[in-house]
Amino acid sequence: MRRIGVWALFVVTVAAALAYAARRPLLTAVGDFLIVQDAPQPADAIVVLSGSLPDRILEAVDLYQAHLAPRIVLTREEPLPGIDALRARGGVLQEHHEQNVSAAVQLGVPANALSVMPTPSSSTFAEVQALTRYLRDLKVRSILLVTSKAHARRAAIIFRHVAGDAVQISVCPSRYDPFAADSWWQNRAFARRVVIEYGKLLTYLLVDRWRPLRFTS
Repeated sequence: MRRIGVWALFVVTVAAALAYAARRPLLTAVGDFLIVQDAPQPADAIVVLSGSLPDRILEAVDLYQAHLAPRIVLTREEPLPGIDALRARGGVLQEHHEQNVSAAVQLGVPANALSVMPTPSSSTFAEVQALTRYLRDLKVRSILLVTSKAHARRAAIIFRHVAGDAVQISVCPSRYDPFAADSWWQNRAFARRVVIEYGKLLTYLLVDRWRPLRFTS
């Protein structure tokens, strides 16, 4: 009986040692899985999903200035809470899409090469449905899809599901996003981002994936 206990302790110790030794490649794989990157190809438009700034718009400007597309399309988030009350009192605060427009113009993108999707959205799934309709109206058939690194896989999955063959996409996560797949667990903000992103990916696969699409007029 004592010998069995010694062997059990040995097995547990070895297993723990192996798990500890493998933690870095395993955690790196968790971070890597979220990142999808396609080689940028000439397209009809560069689309910047709402969210982090200015890293996403910087990537879009670089792609535009590399002559990979003739226009940049920005999406729109739900209005900031209290923004109307602030403006009614004479306060000035740009919403995220307005900040993106301002940044792009400052960096040399002509105002007539920028457009903002009129429909606000509060989730990637709703955003892509509205965006698919908007791109169809613009007669855009191919895009460079700009987002953050950890958001890239989910954005690509949702867009390809919603748009189908209507729009060809190349995913271009921003090179200005500091997210690091090989050390994300050492940064509290990155760790929170990974946990939230996997939760949202699971929500899409279990819930949103099966909802009827509402992007046709």
